[in-house]
Amino acid sequence: MDKKKQLGNVAFGGNWSEEILILDELHSILDVIDTAIDECMDRDVEDEELHQAMLYVRKNVEKGPMLCVAFFKALKIENQSLRHERLQEVGEMIKLWAGV
Repeated sequence: MDKKKQLGNVAFGGNWSEEILILDELHSILDVIDTAIDECMDRDVEDEELHQAMLYVRKNVEKGPMLCVAFFKALKIENQSLRHERLQEVGEMIKLWAGV
């Protein structure tokens, strides 16, 4: 059973269940980004899952458009170590602006 159904069956008032879903989705997105950062030295990480994660960042995180541009610019750096370092910096900024 997915989390949305589980929380839908709870009979408490308030919007806490929606907040849990939003936080869960955000953490899933950040996991995709972290995986891309961790694996950027070994493989081309620019896939559909990463694009969807960055689209979420663009739409839902303050400074999202700017952070997406910085992330994809860093992804194009040829030097693997420098690419990884820059992606880590941008990843931390995404977390900061996402409030995590």
